[in-house]
Amino acid sequence: RQVLATGGGAFMDPDTRDDVKAHAISLWLRADPEVLHQRTKRSKTRPLLNKGDPLQTLKDLAEQRYPVYAEADIVIDTGNEGLENTLEKAIDALRQQAARDRSS
Repeated sequence: RQVLATGGGAFMDPDTRDDVKAHAISLWLRADPEVLHQRTKRSKTRPLLNKGDPLQTLKDLAEQRYPVYAEADIVIDTGNEGLENTLEKAIDALRQQAARDRSS
């Protein structure tokens, strides 16, 4: 067992999405573009956000990507609750998913 964190656009590729669906449990940590902007505004390692208006870029990406990301097996809403709380949400959701898988 392992955790694989893909890049933001990886799940947009239909073949990648099919592979993930066939071999893994997908988990989307959903956040509003404004929250993502706060998290990433100091980063210089995000090419898509290093030109133009980063917040508008995030809003545009959300419009394009969020409907596809919603295909994830598990969707967890995140905000400014901190890493530990987000991790607890993820672990709880994965445990619930495992319990559903065992009972089906």
